[in-house]
Amino acid sequence: MTTYYYKATNSQGKVESGQLEVGSKQVALDKLAKLGLFPISVSEEQQRRELNIKNIDLEQFLPSQRISGQDVLDFTDKLSTLLRSGLPLARALNLLIETTAHEPMRDVIKQVLKDVSAGKSLSESLGSHPKVFERLFVNMVRAGEAAGVLEQILENLRDYLQKRQELKSFLISAMIYPAILLLTGLGTVLVMVMFVLPRFQAVFDKVGIELPFVTQFLVQVTSFLAAYKWPLALAVIAAVIAFRQWTSKEEGRLKWDQMKMKAPLVGSLITQIEVTRFANALGILLKSSVSLLEAMNIVKDLTDNRVYQKAMDPIIKGIKKGDGMSLPMVQSGVFPKIAVHLVTVGEETGRLGDMFQKIAVMYQANLEKSMKRFIALFEPVMILCMFVVVGLIVAAMLLAVTSLSQTAM
Repeated sequence: MTTYYYKATNSQGKVESGQLEVGSKQVALDKLAKLGLFPISVSEEQQRRELNIKNIDLEQFLPSQRISGQDVLDFTDKLSTLLRSGLPLARALNLLIETTAHEPMRDVIKQVLKDVSAGKSLSESLGSHPKVFERLFVNMVRAGEAAGVLEQILENLRDYLQKRQELKSFLISAMIYPAILLLTGLGTVLVMVMFVLPRFQAVFDKVGIELPFVTQFLVQVTSFLAAYKWPLALAVIAAVIAFRQWTSKEEGRLKWDQMKMKAPLVGSLITQIEVTRFANALGILLKSSVSLLEAMNIVKDLTDNRVYQKAMDPIIKGIKKGDGMSLPMVQSGVFPKIAVHLVTVGEETGRLGDMFQKIAVMYQANLEKSMKRFIALFEPVMILCMFVVVGLIVAAMLLAVTSLSQTAM
């Protein structure tokens, strides 16, 4: 099977893009025709996105127009409950349209219902919306339809999405306080440097005396920032653009991910996050009767970290040869030893899906503990840095006041 990336227009004339795993390009073209899509391009290489202002839909960037992971979770939860209650698929989708408040999600469900009513399978209908339903979701639904256990598969998907949403919410909430503390510290320093110190400079200029060395140094820094604020701003913007260009290339992205994973504290957190996501996704796929090779290919596509993505290539080759997963995982050097040991046990006992789910639970618990330790360490370090910087500025102002009072005497 080969992955073909396509760009096509639908019956409404809108451009859609996605990927298909088929045996040949002709089969891909036939499948697109069955989906009611008119191909623009179909190739084995993913084409780079080109910026075309005319094709940008600004509404999709509005929060009210986005379909979030929580919307997909709610859809999955309700659909599994309705199907478990014995309702036919079309009737269940109709009820979801009536009960879904978020308009963009409701429009997607309407299109899915239209496709299902036209004779398409649920997996094919969901696959027409790759920005909403990821490849893992579609493949699991396809496996559920083939095995006749769609309700159970949807429940497994609900549990997977729930765990992923909980992990995302935990990471966001854990970083809110450090971010607020950092922004508050930077804001305080900027106000004192940009507004308070220049007033001292004006007073001393009138009196005609020299500022103390520390105060003079800070005033010079302030004057430099004020005089070159636009060139500095442009330099920062240029650096950001250059960085984004560098990380948009495969080699640059790989090096950046390697640098992050080698960073103190942060590298350990990234490893735990990636292992949790890897094990969680692989476990749910294997428990849903998806083959190990197909599951690994799906998980590889879902992984953003290029280090782990690259590490999965020898694992996939090992599975094809029949050598198993544990040896390539050890050789990659990015998977923790305890995780590899548990995978070995899963292979020996024939319960690899259960073992991956246990790994996911274990590493998510470890991640939460590590995040709490990181925040507990970050808080005093940040407060100490703020104390040193603010203390330096206050000392500079006190020295200036003392020097002025002595001159007046």
